[in-house]
Amino acid sequence: MSQEKQNFLSSGSKPIIYCDFDGTITLKDTLVHILDTFASPHWHDIELRVKSGEIGCATSLVEEFATFHGSWEEVRRSLLNHIDIDPEFLPFMSFCRDNDIEFIVLSGGFSCFIDLIFTKEGVDGVRYFSNEIFFKDNKAELNYPYFNHECGSCGHCKTSHVKLSKKGKSFPVIYIGDGTTDRCPVKQADLVFAKDSLARYCSANGIPFIPWENFADIKRYLARHFAAS
Repeated sequence: MSQEKQNFLSSGSKPIIYCDFDGTITLKDTLVHILDTFASPHWHDIELRVKSGEIGCATSLVEEFATFHGSWEEVRRSLLNHIDIDPEFLPFMSFCRDNDIEFIVLSGGFSCFIDLIFTKEGVDGVRYFSNEIFFKDNKAELNYPYFNHECGSCGHCKTSHVKLSKKGKSFPVIYIGDGTTDRCPVKQADLVFAKDSLARYCSANGIPFIPWENFADIKRYLARHFAAS
């Protein structure tokens, strides 16, 4: 990591944090769980094509959910029973609020899943942007309100949010993630916290990052560089 990026939190500028949801805030990916529970195992073959770069996430989600069969009530009950968040996330959010650090979730998953898990875990006041899913007659319909037609890869173009926040502004951008949909936005961030497949991608592509296991690791790092005045 460059000296410039190591020291940017000491510059006095208040950073903005963008953070993935599934597998980052949650301990288990909601999409993986729902597809494993309610769709054909064939969805794993489609996901391999995403990881290899053969197809984008927007296309893959439609194909993967084509074999989905279940009601919203079944999905809701399953998520509540099986999805938990990193126990260090709520203390981390308190740290962000105490230090006036803006925190926004950018998810390649679905808004109703985020609302459900955040309500379950007592998380409130967190802004997020995500895809949408609607259930009818035991089928699922997907909607991509933040789709980038110029790229067409991901259903939710996370990079667009990061670029917009940096346009004409000087505050540093932090990105936290773990997976495929985080590969593009980390290229725009000033500081990256990566784990799992995202860490492997960053390593393979020369993208500087800080490894982490839970939000306590990130909190400790930021506390060394940024504290409430």
